[in-house]
Amino acid sequence: MDRFTDKVIMITGGAGDMAGVTAKRLLSEGAKLVLTDYNDECMIPFLEELKELGYGDRVVAKGADVRDMDACRKAADFGRAAFGRIDGLVATAGIIRHHPIDEMPEQDWKDVIDINLTGMFHSVKAVVPGMKEQGYGRIVLVSSLGGRTGRPGVGVNYAASKAGVVGMTMLLGYELGPWNITVNSVAPGPLKGKMFSSMTKENIERLQSGTRIPRLGEVDEIAAAIAFLASDESGWTTGEVLDINGGLQY
Repeated sequence: MDRFTDKVIMITGGAGDMAGVTAKRLLSEGAKLVLTDYNDECMIPFLEELKELGYGDRVVAKGADVRDMDACRKAADFGRAAFGRIDGLVATAGIIRHHPIDEMPEQDWKDVIDINLTGMFHSVKAVVPGMKEQGYGRIVLVSSLGGRTGRPGVGVNYAASKAGVVGMTMLLGYELGPWNITVNSVAPGPLKGKMFSSMTKENIERLQSGTRIPRLGEVDEIAAAIAFLASDESGWTTGEVLDINGGLQY
């Protein structure tokens, strides 16, 4: 499939697991990418990998802390200068700091909200003017099961931030639809990420407890859903949250 030929997609959290797998998926379908993360250095290993895969001429990167509105605008401007436009945004930037509320430092609350929620606001705000001008956009925000159901063990900061992403998705789908800009979200359950290889059997069993498909999710399963929502195949889908969690209901 070449669903993204001549399409330019900006991905935040560009050095992370989900961004990496999603980037390769979109590149394999013809996309050009603008990768951002909190600084340039953290993306260097992944950029080198993409060059080795032959994608170097279709990827640019710009350090941008999503907590900084001006940095997000500069990253979007950088992408437009490189490729002429930005057609899509995949916002994956986020952090986890799980503690019971009585043990949670206030700084952990602020940091998670600032990155996971305010960072989404900044990222969307940076690309929307250009999308309105061109009359086209595909925005995909990453929420979580933890923001959908109050999953046990998830910090109140994380749950609040990801629930906020759900509300943002629904509102922006309504607000931006008249400009042919769709806004959707994926809400993953527990996944096999970079930390999986160091997990104990007990931790793995705890994470996948309650899944009706009895295993952890694969990151490429999330990337496949993101690719659909970022493509023209989902052109009449907006304001929706796609739960990808193996059937977990809590």
